[in-house]
Amino acid sequence: MNSSVSSNEHNHDDRCTAMLDALSRAAAAITSELNLPRTLKAITDIARELVGARYAALGVPEDDGTLKAFITSGMDAEFEQHVGPEPVGHGLLGAVLESDEPIRLDDLTQDPRSVGFSPGHPVMQRFLGVPIISRGERLGNLYLTDPLDGEPFSADDERLIVLLADQAAVAIENARLSEQLQTIALSRERDRIGMELHDGVIQSVYAVGMKLEIMRGQFAMTPEQEAQYHGIINDLNHIIEDIRLYIRNLRSARDEQATFKQRLENLARHFRDFARVDVIVDVPTTLRTLTDKQRHSLTQIGREGLSNVARHAHASQVRVTVREADNNLLLTVEDNGVGFDPVAMQDPESFGLQNMEQRARRLGGTFSIESGTAQGTLLIVKVPFRP
Repeated sequence: MNSSVSSNEHNHDDRCTAMLDALSRAAAAITSELNLPRTLKAITDIARELVGARYAALGVPEDDGTLKAFITSGMDAEFEQHVGPEPVGHGLLGAVLESDEPIRLDDLTQDPRSVGFSPGHPVMQRFLGVPIISRGERLGNLYLTDPLDGEPFSADDERLIVLLADQAAVAIENARLSEQLQTIALSRERDRIGMELHDGVIQSVYAVGMKLEIMRGQFAMTPEQEAQYHGIINDLNHIIEDIRLYIRNLRSARDEQATFKQRLENLARHFRDFARVDVIVDVPTTLRTLTDKQRHSLTQIGREGLSNVARHAHASQVRVTVREADNNLLLTVEDNGVGFDPVAMQDPESFGLQNMEQRARRLGGTFSIESGTAQGTLLIVKVPFRP
């Protein structure tokens, strides 16, 4: 019995470590590769490894709903030639193109949509299809078949590929915009692309980080895996800083300032979609100028606060408020959940609470919590506009 338990724990640790490694490489791929074809190939390989699938593919749609590109993983070039011509987006592939939700099948051969396989196509049974969508635009679809262990794809597999699809959307957008930026000389177009990088790609990275925070509570991790997880979060933060440096001179200070409200609103939108909790954002349209460091750290605190609500509060509503108080900015995150004992902040394993407190201190400010059992939680961050 003990040997069996130990073996199961070992298998879980191995899977968790492999998952974190794949997600870490996905985060690195966002900025390390700005060539679109190579980005698509890297995403496809990572997806296959993440869930241990025999085959994976990434389809890029045309405007007419067919596929203009189909990138595979798990097949060598000679085998691909034997399979036959690339699919055009009919059958199950077309079903994923038309759906905004994942499709997971234990036996695709029993599904009436499973048509159009060429004579040389390998036999496939298990299927998982996940759309890659960013701001309402379909950028592609991930298709995976036949886990190597012979078991059907699980709900955890689906959640991981959905999370990877979020990261893939960031990587694809970043590569596309970077390619456009290299070929466009007009100042107005550079400004437009800079705005999309800042208000789109960076916000998507924030959203991925928040979803990772929420998913952290769904996997039991060893201290080493916790450290690896925090390394992924740090990688995402470095990605944000790299992109910000890339576009720093493309935006005026006024436009930059306006995005702090947008950042919080984008976090709230992703939070609603992922955690199914109502969130209200109350930020004044006019706000005193913040530095890049202040905007970044305050947004990270907001994301961490929302992820804590999703994982622990069992709340139906949360309110994020920003106010000016004399020479200070006041950020609060308040929920109507079950509350907790603030003494938990002293727990050395409470990484999230400690991170928020440290971020506030580095800005020359303070961080506090007002809570109690069955009375909700109020996070209060107070930082000076001019430290």
